[in-house]
Amino acid sequence: DRWTYWRARSLQMTGDEVQANVLFNYLASKRSFYGFLAADISGKDYALNHEDLSVDKQVYTEVSLLPAMQRTKELLALKRYLDARREWYFISTTFDETELLAAAQLAHEWQWHDRAILTLAKAKSWDDLSIRFPIEHKQHVFKEAENNKIDPAWVFAMMRQESAFMNDAQSPVGALGLMQLMPRTAKSVAKTLKQRKPSKHDLFKPEKNIKLGTAYLKQVYDRFDQHAVLAIAAYNAGPHRVQGWLPENSMQADVWIELVPFKETRNYLKSVLAYTVSYAD
Repeated sequence: DRWTYWRARSLQMTGDEVQANVLFNYLASKRSFYGFLAADISGKDYALNHEDLSVDKQVYTEVSLLPAMQRTKELLALKRYLDARREWYFISTTFDETELLAAAQLAHEWQWHDRAILTLAKAKSWDDLSIRFPIEHKQHVFKEAENNKIDPAWVFAMMRQESAFMNDAQSPVGALGLMQLMPRTAKSVAKTLKQRKPSKHDLFKPEKNIKLGTAYLKQVYDRFDQHAVLAIAAYNAGPHRVQGWLPENSMQADVWIELVPFKETRNYLKSVLAYTVSYAD
């Protein structure tokens, strides 16, 4: 998709509009970052191509009755998330594709969204968007999005990318919770909101994490003159880096994204922007 998009853009910029449009129209049928860009250019609706997950009923029953799955369910009920993930990890390594799909359906029914998302990915199943892009913590997200005057679909997309809705997510560099806040950043945001400094434990609470994460997203959004692409990059790589990446002359956003020097941030931008489309629908 990337190659096709940039060939079309090259043809467009060199005056071959007819051939460019052929490629844009083709690409607009794809559910991807580049497919969504092509849809914008072509004036077409986004192709989300949702398809409900197809799970074999017998396999589903067999997987649900496995002792490891029963233990996992009980550990979840006890909020022993680390132990639950360990059980899930070890049993899922023995599953074939049909069993993985059944397990993903189970996790979704348990509202254990991070395992459902990751298990679908392991099975290379991409089309059930209700499982891949769940609506979780809706009340908190809508409240904070309204308070900060930003699109709730954007907040959902950030959480989906940052933690896959894992409340107790912790990155190797120390970012915490649903929106993966660094403790220092969280304390700075809390200060601007005239709230007490959050503890590490506080940042694992969905309501607190979403409040501070959304407020920080609004801060970087305003810092970069409400340019969403720059705000997303700043949330990932830091505002100072993004400031240094700004071109001397104006540049189209799709070109700038491809020139971001950090591969992680380039991929992060594409994911968040594409996820926002999925949630906006």
